Formats: sequence, C-alpha cells, structure tokens
Amino acid sequence: MDAIDRKLIDILQEDASLSYSVLGTKVGLSVSAVNDRVRKLRDQGIIQSYRIAVDPKAIGRALTAMVWLRTDPAKGNKKMVKSLIKADEVLECHHMTGRFDFLIKLRLRDTAHLESFVSDTIKEIPGVVEILPEIALSTAKETSFVPAQSETD
Repeated sequence: MDAIDRKLIDILQEDASLSYSVLGTKVGLSVSAVNDRVRKLRDQGIIQSYRIAVDPKAIGRALTAMVWLRTDPAKGNKKMVKSLIKADEVLECHHMTGRFDFLIKLRLRDTAHLESFVSDTIKEIPGVVEILPEIALSTAKETSFVPAQSETD
C-alpha cells in the first residue's frame, strides 16, 4: 500500500459516494487506475464495506451509553459476546484489560430503554457478574474514521 492508496482510503472514509472520476482527480490518477486500486483494497480486506452516517437523534436513538461488564470466564465469554453483538442497540463491543472484561457502546431511545436493555438482555446472559452502565451527557466527537495517511505522506 502506497501513499496514493492511503489517500484514497481517507477520501473514501469521508465520502464513499464519490465517483472514480472525482477520486481520480483528487489523487491524480485515471478512472481505470482508481478502479484497480479500490478493487485491490477491497480484495485485500483493507476496505471492508461502504456505509452512510446517520444522525442518531433523527432516528430516535439519542442516548449513548457505555456499559462495563465483568464476566466469569468459566461461563464462556464467546457465547456472551455472540449474544451481545446480535442486539441492535450494541454498536461496539471491546474485550478490555483492567477491572472489567468488556466495554460495550450502546445507542438507545432513552434511559427507560437502557434500563430494559440492562435488565432484559445483559442480566440474562450467563457469565455476566457485574454491570456498570454510564450515560454520555454529550458527545464532542464520534467517528469511525481511521486515518490511513501518516504525517509524512
């Protein structure tokens, strides 16, 4: 992967709807060259998918919550993770170091939705021994953008 590939990745992360013609103009390549590079990046698994960004408030998911989970590994963390990631409310699930084993990021309607999710979903999963939900009061930055270009590119 060279500097042009990295630039393409960054541009596509910002706006994946750009045509290959526009991408080519931005990186100084022909349409066919951009097509080849993007295809190779997809084939290598570097570009995994194309998505749109949605305003969570506009679709009724204004509440962001982080939930720390401590688990009993003897009960099988793999099954617990599989149960959690099936839930629409779960945006992220991270296996962590430290006092808690997992951190999950949720998008919910409101605190009643959080309460029911904790009570009806998380508490029902075997192996969860401690739950610490925390609500985000506001969000200064939320992104899935991973910079591909280094400062020297």
